[in-house]
Order: sequence, then structure tokens, then C-alpha cells
Amino acid sequence: MAKLKKHTPPPGWKNPLAPQQPLASGRWLLGGVAATLGLAAACVYITFCLLFWQGQWQLVFKPSRTITATPATAGLKFDEISFDATETGTFQLNGWWIPTEPNAPYAADTLLLLHNGSGSLSDTLPQLQALHNLGINVFAFDYRGFGKSLNVHPSEASTNEDADAAWRYLTDTRHLSPSSIVLDGVGLGAAIAAETAGRHPQAPAVILEDPLPPTLDSLQFDARTHVLPIRLLFHDRFDPTRTLARLQTPKLLLYSMNDPGRYWDVAAEPKQRAIVANGQDYLDSLRGFLGKYLPGR
Repeated sequence: MAKLKKHTPPPGWKNPLAPQQPLASGRWLLGGVAATLGLAAACVYITFCLLFWQGQWQLVFKPSRTITATPATAGLKFDEISFDATETGTFQLNGWWIPTEPNAPYAADTLLLLHNGSGSLSDTLPQLQALHNLGINVFAFDYRGFGKSLNVHPSEASTNEDADAAWRYLTDTRHLSPSSIVLDGVGLGAAIAAETAGRHPQAPAVILEDPLPPTLDSLQFDARTHVLPIRLLFHDRFDPTRTLARLQTPKLLLYSMNDPGRYWDVAAEPKQRAIVANGQDYLDSLRGFLGKYLPGR
């Protein structure tokens, strides 16, 4: 009988009927799914952080582009002013110059009003009437993003730049003495007024009306921000604490209700504080303060 020869497969040949090794283990697949889900969650979280960073201005500012009334509505003479031109000649800011009478107590002085970052100049009209009754020139304007000023998203940096632009308008264009310009900030504008006074120590006085706590402190009470690293992301902080601690400009802090005294406690001398219950208290407090630091006008 003929002897059968043993067949040797060629190199690299695999039996198609032999059991196949799995391409991936179950553990590897589970790890891959977990990694994919983790990466997706990280992308979603980073997206939320970016959206918060870009849209945080909406948590701080409540602008209106509408002007529903002017000083003329209240019977006040005024000039509408466009100022702070860009290189192309476009005016970025819009405001109102409300002159006092030539023989008024503070006819040589001007009060620069920095509003509270809500609405527009129209919403300041009741206060403008009261300030006019003091016998002082008043200049009020809308930050960029408000009223007729340039339509951009406002920020802490842009509002401080706008306050400096208003200061330059008064000193460079109207040729007013820096020592005749009183800064008056309301709410959020109080922080802007304090910082502006820090950059322009020639101002004879600064008034802080119902100053708001730093915006970061307020946001910490918002449950929506607890999952985000807001201390890293939030840049519109409006915290004048350090500036007030070293600011030598005379300060008047006005409150419409009892205040915990955060800024009063840290503010450097000279300083005054008053709680105003009505319009007459408001005017009396302002007259007493201006009479002390704008004497003999």
C-alpha cells in the first residue's frame, strides 16, 4: 500500500474553519464607550462654560435701546450730545447736557451721572430733575449698548472706558476744570464712579447711591451657576472695594434703606453716609455734601 504524504500548509495560511479570536474584548468595548461618553460630557461642559463666558453680560446689564422721554418732557432745557468718535468719525456715545441757571449755587460745577446699567437715559429722568434742582450742571449719558449709544454688548471694561470718554468730553471738549466735576454713580454705576474717581483724582467729590455688592457675590446665590467655575469665567465683577480703600476723594454714600456697610467700612476718609427716606432727604444730603466740598461757588 502506498504511504500517504503529510500535507504541509503554505506559510501564512489559516484554516477558515478554525475558531476566530474576538477582535476586541468586552472590557475594551466598555472602556471605549465610557471614554466616548466622558469626552462628550466634557465637550458639553466646555460648551456651557463658553456660552456663560460670552453671555454673562446679560446677568449684569439690562439695557434698553428705547428713548421714551427726554429732559424736555420735564420742561428742562438740554442739549443732546454725541461724542467719543472713532477713527471713522462714528460717535459711540450719546448723552444729555442739562445746564443750570447762570446764577445758580453751583453754576461753575458739573455733576457727571453714571446710571445703574438698566434701561436707558429715559429711566434717569426723575433723578435728573432732582439733580437740576440743586443748581448744578448735569451731564448724563448712555453706555455703549444702551439708548442711542453704539449697539454692542456692554461689559465692565467698556463701561469704564465710556466713563473716561465722558470725562474727556467735559474736560477736553467743554474745557471744564477737572476740579469742578463731581462723579455720581447709581447702583451698578456706583462701582463705575468709584473706579473713575480712582483714575481721575482731580475730581472734588464722588457720590455713590445705593451701591450694589460685587456682582460675583450676587451670582453665588444663583443655583444655575453652582456647576460652573464662575470665579474663573466671570470678568464683570464691579468690585470697587480696593479702590475705595485707598481713594482720598471725598465720598458720600447714600442708601434708600439700611445697608450692611460693606463699602462704608472699607472706604478711606473723608467719607459721609446718609439714609434717605424721601426726595427731600435726598436733596438735603446732596446739598450738605456739595456745600462742604464745593465751597464758595
